[in-house]
Amino acid sequence: MGLFDMLLGRKPAKAARPRQAATGPSTQFDSKHTQAGSNSQSVRKDLLRMVLRETLTRNGIPPTWISADMLRTSSPARRETGLHVRFLVRHWDPRLMQHAVAFEHEFSERLGLLDPLASNWLMGVSWQFSLADKSACPALPHPSTWTAPPPPSSPAPLTAAGEPSSYGDVITGPTALEQPRPLDDVRADLERLLALRDEDLRKHGDAARAYAATRPATLGGG
Repeated sequence: MGLFDMLLGRKPAKAARPRQAATGPSTQFDSKHTQAGSNSQSVRKDLLRMVLRETLTRNGIPPTWISADMLRTSSPARRETGLHVRFLVRHWDPRLMQHAVAFEHEFSERLGLLDPLASNWLMGVSWQFSLADKSACPALPHPSTWTAPPPPSSPAPLTAAGEPSSYGDVITGPTALEQPRPLDDVRADLERLLALRDEDLRKHGDAARAYAATRPATLGGG
């Protein structure tokens, strides 16, 4: 307050309060927004883990064969933050790669049933091998095998009824094979057959002799 104001008895003017920095409220808002986004991402990660577990269980795949990393990512086109699922193959089985496309498709369908808006925040899916033992994995084949035509399939073997059998390496019919009979049993059967034959010949011989004795003599010495 100046000297002239003191002589006139004026009250001193209140000091102006400093203006708050403009970055204060916006920074707090950003912090709350970031925390809310983190909570939302955490819920989405739990949802992805549940969908993966159900997809493995429903298809009979052991849960230790495939795990997943949920990676936070953003899309430059949409300027949004989402998640990227990276499947980790931890057990080698060629059927996993053969049906990987179908597995990924079923995973996406089940996720869409639980969250119809999942396509807005699921940025992509990828696969990675994370094997503890790679000795069971086959080596690369010859380069020409990739473009060579597949070998012709051999026709299935026919059964006794003339129908193709779906199991060419399995013997159809009784699985128990007949054991060889002892030699004494074979000899006894042979002797019994010979005795029956001799008995039959003897009967036929007696009948022939009886018929010859009763047959009348022919006239004229013929």
